Amino acid sequence: MPATIPVDVYEEFEKGLGKEGARKIVKGLEAVISDFTEYKWKVTKDELLGAIRKEFLTKELFEEKINTLRIELEGKVDKLNQKFNFMIILMIIALTLMNPVMAEVIKGFLK
Repeated sequence: MPATIPVDVYEEFEKGLGKEGARKIVKGLEAVISDFTEYKWKVTKDELLGAIRKEFLTKELFEEKINTLRIELEGKVDKLNQKFNFMIILMIIALTLMNPVMAEVIKGFLK
């Protein structure tokens, strides 16, 4: 919406410059004000968008963070898998040694 010059200002221009001169001056001022307003809005909008982009994660940054976490998690899962496998082996050995039949078989081998 273009800016408009108040009527009393236009009338003052008209007194000093005449009707045609006042009209040209007012049209020029309205154009300058309109252009400046559009420029200022664009600059302000760009500044706001820049500030918003700094505050929120971009898709690339989000994917990078997720991939980093995935790699860390995979490393921890591998360590847990190794510990779990070791515990299973210990359980099998313990259950085997505690089995009376197996204990007799082992005694037989040791004699």
